[in-house]
Amino acid sequence: MNAMAWLTNSLIVAGTLGVFIFLWLPAMRSSRSWLATVTPLASIIGSGFLVVAPLLGHTVGNYALFAMLGIVALAYAVGSAVRYNILNVEPLSDAADSKGPARTQLVWLERIAKIVLAFAYIIAITFYLELLAAFVLRLFEVQHQIAQKSIATILIIFIGGVGFFRGLKRLEQLEEYSVNTKLAIIAGFLLGLAVVNVHDAVVGSWSLGDFDVTWNTETVRKLLGAFLIVQGFETSRYLGNAYSASERVATMRYAQLLSAAIYIVFIGLASILLGDLGSISETGIISLSSQVAVIVPFMLVVGAVTAQFSAAVADTLASGGLVEAATNGAVGSRKVYLAVMFLAIGLLWSSHIFSIIAYASRAFAAYYAIQCGMAALHLVLVQRDPRGLIKTAFFVLLSIAMVVIAIFGISAESAGSA
Repeated sequence: MNAMAWLTNSLIVAGTLGVFIFLWLPAMRSSRSWLATVTPLASIIGSGFLVVAPLLGHTVGNYALFAMLGIVALAYAVGSAVRYNILNVEPLSDAADSKGPARTQLVWLERIAKIVLAFAYIIAITFYLELLAAFVLRLFEVQHQIAQKSIATILIIFIGGVGFFRGLKRLEQLEEYSVNTKLAIIAGFLLGLAVVNVHDAVVGSWSLGDFDVTWNTETVRKLLGAFLIVQGFETSRYLGNAYSASERVATMRYAQLLSAAIYIVFIGLASILLGDLGSISETGIISLSSQVAVIVPFMLVVGAVTAQFSAAVADTLASGGLVEAATNGAVGSRKVYLAVMFLAIGLLWSSHIFSIIAYASRAFAAYYAIQCGMAALHLVLVQRDPRGLIKTAFFVLLSIAMVVIAIFGISAESAGSA
């Protein structure tokens, strides 16, 4: 290993440890603002960070940075509708019957949204666990679809079984450890990418890959199918038992802005490596990271395993809670855990992982379409303020955009791109 490689590896380790220690400082662990920010932040930059480079690199090549800018801008706009609903629609739940039919309609829409989100989480759980299995196998230089799906199936049965017989609260305690580990590893990886870019620029070897990108409706549909990358900000909507509406609105905004910065910086720094992706693969980031430093692939596998497992547990819990709340307790969360298990296994064995990403994007887009529609409906039926016409039109357009994603989004590996 030459001096440059030693320097890069040392900086990555130091940066990762530094961020990890910082996140465990008492001031950070006791900060309400940070704790409320880290939940949506961890969801937004979870699995998306692992697949964003292969997805965008194979879809639009050197235009990946511009695509990323568009995706995070759209996500922030949709987040504004969710934030509006936290402040305006959420308080109506307790008084729906006594405040008129408009409010009742909004509450029913919210119940539908919860059911849709629960199904979106089931799809996401399948994706998380198959991605986890793929990264574990990649650590041993193995790429085998049957083995990958078998490992994911065992994990699904384990989580579903524990949820049904014991509840998942104990497993959920892994969340804090996985979040801090993931954020620290991402920070170290970004530092390593920055070193590589600076080095290449200094020695005069910095250059972008040679891509032959065909722009057509299929390209746009693949970008729509990649919307799952930035999903996760909606988790702030359902933290009302722990945080006030104003806290959730502010910290969701922080999470979206910080995650957007991380994604944009990552794609910007990784642009010089996208030409070396080869065939599209859910673990393509491992090939990229190995060009940065020898330690990074192992770090990413550790981060992927811990983060994907905890995310699957969290989404299983969330789906159970959402269905139970939407049905007013008629369907208990433990029954939902069993349903999650069977549905996830069926989806796992019937779909390719990139198709699952597209399915999840469609499901989350459907949920966001309802949220944007609720915001517009509240402005029209409840506030009835003519000055809100522009905002109403904005939310309606966002809802239409989400419906378009839900209908037309496709997987990046479809139509011969693999």
